[in-house]
Amino acid sequence: MARRVSIKDVAQHAGVSWKTVSNVVNARPVVREETRARVEQAIEELGYVPNHVGRDLRGGPTRTIALVVPELQNPYFARLAELMQVAARERGYTVSVEVSLGLAETERAHVRGLAPRPVDAVIISPTALAPADLLATGGPRVVLLGERLPAAAEISHVAIDNVSSAVDVVRHLVGQGRERLLFLGVDGAVRSTATDRLAGFRAALRFAGISVEPELIRTVAHWDREAGRREMEAVLETGLEVDAVVAGNDLLALGALAALLARGVGVPEQVAVVGWDDIPEAAWSRPGLTSIAPDLEALISAALDAALAEAGARPTPGRRRWSGTSWSSADPPWRQGSAERCLRRCAQAMRVREFPRCNPDGFALHWR
Repeated sequence: MARRVSIKDVAQHAGVSWKTVSNVVNARPVVREETRARVEQAIEELGYVPNHVGRDLRGGPTRTIALVVPELQNPYFARLAELMQVAARERGYTVSVEVSLGLAETERAHVRGLAPRPVDAVIISPTALAPADLLATGGPRVVLLGERLPAAAEISHVAIDNVSSAVDVVRHLVGQGRERLLFLGVDGAVRSTATDRLAGFRAALRFAGISVEPELIRTVAHWDREAGRREMEAVLETGLEVDAVVAGNDLLALGALAALLARGVGVPEQVAVVGWDDIPEAAWSRPGLTSIAPDLEALISAALDAALAEAGARPTPGRRRWSGTSWSSADPPWRQGSAERCLRRCAQAMRVREFPRCNPDGFALHWR
């Protein structure tokens, strides 16, 4: 990991003293305009961020990690932030929770070390970053959460095996006799949590000999309750026959559940509904929502290991770490391979007509 740019680096680059840089940073009217412009250009070129607690001159660690998430209204991210605080504290670190609101400039500032407060590492669940944004040098160590971006050199990537979990969900639903499965949650991204879950959904249906009809793959603008309700209502209006809904997350599933109940559709007797994340509301809804529970503690542990790795124990650059979970249903888990291997096994299973066995570590599938 490259050293953080210091005030002395800026001074040397601009050909001035570090006190002059300090005067410019603090907007003191004692610097000539020509000099101020030169210093500001140096700050921009080097990506310097003023250290408000004075560590720039000492170069000491902050023992702080930034967790950057798109929102906190989603209970999944709120729970992630809470557990991250607890786990980091056990390692002697604090966590600064930052909400990006899905803004590219905010996410970019954090991964490039341009945020107002210095940190030792950034753990980020990006929604707007491009791969090129990860190529900047001089910032803190970055760990990616989720599937939005591929892992790059010097960047560790921690993710849940969404393809495998989707395969398991479809396998259970088909085993119950469901044949008209609807996927609710396509987001239009090139690569995302939704695309991975949809990939597993499609593959598992094909292995079961069930055609994947385009009208049963539904796109939503947001992964929230209202979007789930609206899209499910649209499905019901068309008279489309459905006997199971696999939603991209629990919020979408809860919205779909509300729409079904409002129309007098029996859940799960007529239509089964499944989501992801196992948020508390899933257990308290009536009827209870079936949900896939990611092992947040395992995911957080892997992310912190990568964020805090010492130089001599740095994780493999670009490595994708799959975070599995425990299995809580009566049916035992499949324990072979990662998501990529799962898809390959899916392709092979087309010829031998057997269900793929994908899940490496299991995940808690709470049937309610």
